[in-house]
Formats: sequence, C-alpha cells, structure tokens
Amino acid sequence: MSRELAIRPGASASLATYPMSYEQESLWFEDQVSDAPSRYLESWACKLTGPVDIGALEWAISQIAARHEVLRSQLTTRDGEPVQIVTPASPVPVARVSCAPAALAAELTRITAEPLDLDVAPFRPWLVRVAPDESVLAVQFHHAIIDDWAFDLFQRELAHFYTASVLGQPASLEPLPMQVGEYARVQRSARMELADVAYWRRRVQGAPTWCTIPADRDRTEMAGHLAGQRVFRVSPELGRAVRAVSRARRTTPYTVFAAGTAVLLRQYRENDEVIFGTPVSHRSAAAVDGMIGCLSDLLPIRLAITSDTSFADLVSIAKAEVLAALEHRAVPYSALVRMTRRRGAAATGRLCYAVLVVDDMRREPLSLPGITAERIYVPPSRAKFDVCITLVAGDDGGYTGFCDYESELYDAATMARVTTEFTELLASCTANPDEPVTKLSRLSRD
Repeated sequence: MSRELAIRPGASASLATYPMSYEQESLWFEDQVSDAPSRYLESWACKLTGPVDIGALEWAISQIAARHEVLRSQLTTRDGEPVQIVTPASPVPVARVSCAPAALAAELTRITAEPLDLDVAPFRPWLVRVAPDESVLAVQFHHAIIDDWAFDLFQRELAHFYTASVLGQPASLEPLPMQVGEYARVQRSARMELADVAYWRRRVQGAPTWCTIPADRDRTEMAGHLAGQRVFRVSPELGRAVRAVSRARRTTPYTVFAAGTAVLLRQYRENDEVIFGTPVSHRSAAAVDGMIGCLSDLLPIRLAITSDTSFADLVSIAKAEVLAALEHRAVPYSALVRMTRRRGAAATGRLCYAVLVVDDMRREPLSLPGITAERIYVPPSRAKFDVCITLVAGDDGGYTGFCDYESELYDAATMARVTTEFTELLASCTANPDEPVTKLSRLSRD
C-alpha cells in the first residue's frame, strides 16, 4: 500500500488552538517553574527481533500522530494563557542510533531522558540497533499527552498500521469522535459541582503534612529529582491472599493494597492518619476511550488508623474512601493543592508525597509480522514523588513491584528495607485480617 501520509478523518490540516486540560496545565506548569529537567518524561519501549521495515515503522508512527492531534500539538502560551496548538500532520522521523548489547540499558536511559521541547513536539521515537536483526523501538512522551491507558492505544495502533503497510492491507480504524483539544474545551466549560468542591475541602482540611518515608538526607539538598528504582515481588501466594481478603470485603485488590500502604506509612508517623496519592482515570465516556492523551489525575486517599482498627476494618474504610474519591474526581489535583495554601504543605506544590499504583490490566503483547516483540520497561531518570509503588499483575497471580524514589533523599538500602516491610506487612495483615493493624505492624518488624 502507499506510504504517503494520510490525514485521516478527525485530524485537522491547519493550526487550531485549544486551552490545555486541567491535567495538562498542571504538568506543564510544574515544568515551567522548575529549574531541574522535567520529571514528567515517560517512555514506551519494545525489543524487536527480526527484520524491521523502517519505512513501515515511520509510516505507522506518522499515521498515529495524524490520527491523534495531541501527538502533534505544541504546549505553550498565547496571550499569557496556556494553550495547545495543533500543527498540521506531517511525517514523523524515527531517530536511529546503535550500541552494543551490553550498553543497551544505559543507551535507553540516555535517550528517554533527553529533554522534550513542548513548544515544538511532545513525543519522539527512537530505534536502537543492537545487532543485525535486533533493535529496540523506544518512544519518549511527555506525561501531559499520555497515560497508562494511552500506552496500550499507541501499541495497538502501531501494530495495526505497521501490519497494514507491510502486508499491503488497508488501514481501517474508525475516526475518533473526540480529540484532546475539544476534550479540554468541554472540561473547561463545565463548572465544578459545589458538592464535589465541598467534599474535597473537608478531606484536605487538616490533612497530614509530609506523609512519606523518613528521608536519609536533607530535603533542601535536592537538586534534580534524580530517580532510583527498587524492583521487588509480591509472590503468587501473597497475591492470592490479597484477592481472598478483597473478595471477603467485597472490594478490589487495589483497596487491600491501599490499606497495606496505609499501615506501612503509619509505622513512620506519630499520629493516626496517613495520606497518599492514587491516579484515577477520567475515561468514563466512550468518546474518549480510544483517544491518546493524559486523561488521568492524582487524587489523595486519606485514612485514619486507631489502635484497635483491624486490617479487615481498614480495608472497608479504604473502600469507602476510594469510592468517595472516585465519585468526586472531577475536581483536579491542582485545585486540591490550592485548597491547602494556608498550610505549609502547599509551599512545595504537593499534597501527596507517596503514591500507590496497581495495574491489574491484562495486556496483549505487540504483534508485528515477521517480528518477535518483547516489551521493555525503562526506569525513569527523574522521580515524580518521594516514593511511588507500582504493582503490575503477573500471569502467575503475583505482582511485580516497582518502587521509584527520590535517590537524592533515600539510599538504595532504605528502599530495599521499605519494600521488604511492605510485603511482610501485607503477608501479616492478610493472614490475620481481624487483628489490630498496630499489633500486626509490630509483629512484622520483630
């Protein structure tokens, strides 16, 4: 089939200007006021074994960018206001580099940490050749245009367009019903419900400050938000125990992990309340399900733990808190931070210093004709939070844990101890859900 760039339905052929969404503006603004490199660079990478058709690869990525306006939008200001300016569809070149297999990890870290100029383009693809028939496709995105759901959309459309090009088949994706610019315009025109604002005012009033793991070094010495990562495992047996508790309390594994996170954080605090963040999606309508973009935001989870609170009770408390947060999720995180400005926490632009992410999605592997594809996860170079624990469900019933942390605050040994405590606490709590968590917490540390 022809590899000329096709401007598909729903893709504008001329400049169009829209406001940024709340999610975009918050991330963009943090970059503007920071002297350090951006903490919001994301990456998607996949090892490709076999003969890669470079022309088909570039054409496929160009088609995705033509289809999704956000991938060819400039995030900038106009008349002093933050806007996204959609540029015409054009071919997207794939930068090519080579390295030895032993140097691959370092090369992927290097290229995915390269600065992105949002006044020019919000994403950049690379192809790293490590052997005649072995390459890694690494695509760098700014978080303002991508979320976890959108990574799957990108992979699915890459397979569709690449396959169509190589096999000479027609590309037949349905036009998108909405683009990110229009989503932002609708979002901005809708007034926040007073009930939602009132709910969050109550939840952030008097919330714990600096709720995080105690640092090994002085926070004032942080310069570049350099990231470290500790990979750990939640065994299949512990995964089954988590799901058993979730079924007994008629909730989800996320809620059990949230209760475990609360117990972990409480170990390091003098009071009986903790607060941490969790990402939530705004993809509640069919019009945006197929749209690449950042449609997720952070919401705080605030939990109280008394001396006689059992783990089972804490799971139920967490369930109620999570459901309420989801019900009132229309208020952006940036607005919640502004609600705390009269207290010290807002001076840093933070309400949550620790974050929990649970990824239970079952993903299809990338399938390309004549190519064996294997997803690669590149550790972030910059930390978004003090500590972010991400749990990715495995086929064996367990979870792979990724603990990303501020390496300028914490030693690697500290994070090794914290992740071990986390899994030991979960094991203790799920095995004895009716015991007070304060007792279980002490037992796990003996």
